[in-house]
Amino acid sequence: MPQSPITLVGEAFSPWTQKARWALAYCGVAFAYQEYIPTLSEPLLRWRMRQWSGAVSVPVLLVGPQVVRGSWDIARYAAQRAGDERLGDFEAVAPWNQLGEAALAEARTRVVRRVLADPEALDEASAAVLPRPLRRPLRFIARDAARRLDRKYRHLVVPGSLRQALERTRAGLLAAGGDHLLGRFSYADVIMAVVLEAVAPAAQIEPPLGPATRRCWSDDALAGEFADLLQWRARLVAAHSAR
Repeated sequence: MPQSPITLVGEAFSPWTQKARWALAYCGVAFAYQEYIPTLSEPLLRWRMRQWSGAVSVPVLLVGPQVVRGSWDIARYAAQRAGDERLGDFEAVAPWNQLGEAALAEARTRVVRRVLADPEALDEASAAVLPRPLRRPLRFIARDAARRLDRKYRHLVVPGSLRQALERTRAGLLAAGGDHLLGRFSYADVIMAVVLEAVAPAAQIEPPLGPATRRCWSDDALAGEFADLLQWRARLVAAHSAR
């Protein structure tokens, strides 16, 4: 019996989309990828999800008529498809997911507010839909989208969550005595490696981050303080990434 087609809808720069793509690829789940453009892509995605009201967020995995929402459930789906626990014990991973979600919530709000304060970053945000001559005069559209994003997620911010996640990752690796937080490679490692995108973005994505957007994601002070974790991420990606 033929399998249902699988499509991942996401935003390439988003750490949540990056986690989902890593999990699917590492588990050998074949999928098509579609880039989501806020506002423009929303009506079609709502139709495909049969969701006519309420907030829409990506990543979303469409498996025929089935809808799998969010990176955590997408990773669990990928692990179930693989059937060999290659992403580890999800009960043991869950505390790391909570830590990572809090860290990325703080990072997302920091990035959005930096974009709002940076005209070049606002122009880069609209590059996928507007030709260069129109970006500056229509900058208010990107600014409005960023403000709506800030309002949508700012209630999730717990100050200090990013630093706590980095410190806990360093301590966890030290306690484990190697490069894997749970003793062997698991989705916990994926989660915390992707958190580092909010310190020094390194993922190979398409479209790539523009220079202003990259500045908004980067934190030079944390990158210097946690250089050991950036080196750990590089080793992890080299050894375990199927992206």
